[in-house]
Amino acid sequence: MNTGLLSDTIAAITAEKTGIIRVLVVDDHHVVREGLRRMLELESSIQVVGEARSGEEAIAKAISLSPDVIVMDLKMPGMDGITATREIKQRMPDIGILVLTLYAEDYVKQAVEAGVSGYLLKDSDCEQITRAIEEVYRGLCPIAPSLTRELVMEYAELSRTSRSSILTKRQVEILKLIAEGESGKEIGNRLFISTSTVKREIRQILAKLKVSDRAQAVSEAIKRRLI
Repeated sequence: MNTGLLSDTIAAITAEKTGIIRVLVVDDHHVVREGLRRMLELESSIQVVGEARSGEEAIAKAISLSPDVIVMDLKMPGMDGITATREIKQRMPDIGILVLTLYAEDYVKQAVEAGVSGYLLKDSDCEQITRAIEEVYRGLCPIAPSLTRELVMEYAELSRTSRSSILTKRQVEILKLIAEGESGKEIGNRLFISTSTVKREIRQILAKLKVSDRAQAVSEAIKRRLI
């Protein structure tokens, strides 16, 4: 074990015994790492137990030090922060990961999918960063205020897409006609399709909505806002 790793390990053990938040700082720039360390060392509730310069080193340090929270940069030579996050969360899902990056909206979705617990920009001040670390430690999900609206809109769009992709356009039309009390033959005449096609589409609707009859299908579709 090299001297740096030994020092980090001792710091991690000491922090664990005192019950403070153990933080691993990951950034490929020494100046940024040093600045974060000095800033966080001013907080009595936080201790930096290690530093890493790359995604690969972040994984190794996460395994050896078991930090509570990792402050993760995204763009680094070799393995990037998103890939490292994904690997770390697969191996150690209890570690909270706070992204601290220059890139605003470019990687938010990928980072969230990889398992990050929070996303801040590097123009955040000391209070914002320390508060975010504490929130990640408590299981919350701090997001830079400038990104909150984008994430909400992204979620809304995904929700709309998910709802609309459950049934085809024709199946939605058939459900609406069923809700209006139309019979299979009447639906076929309205949509210019055969009765057998209507029956086949209804079977698929019931299967997709996991219901057993037309009335339940209409009820479920209304609940899901499909019609």
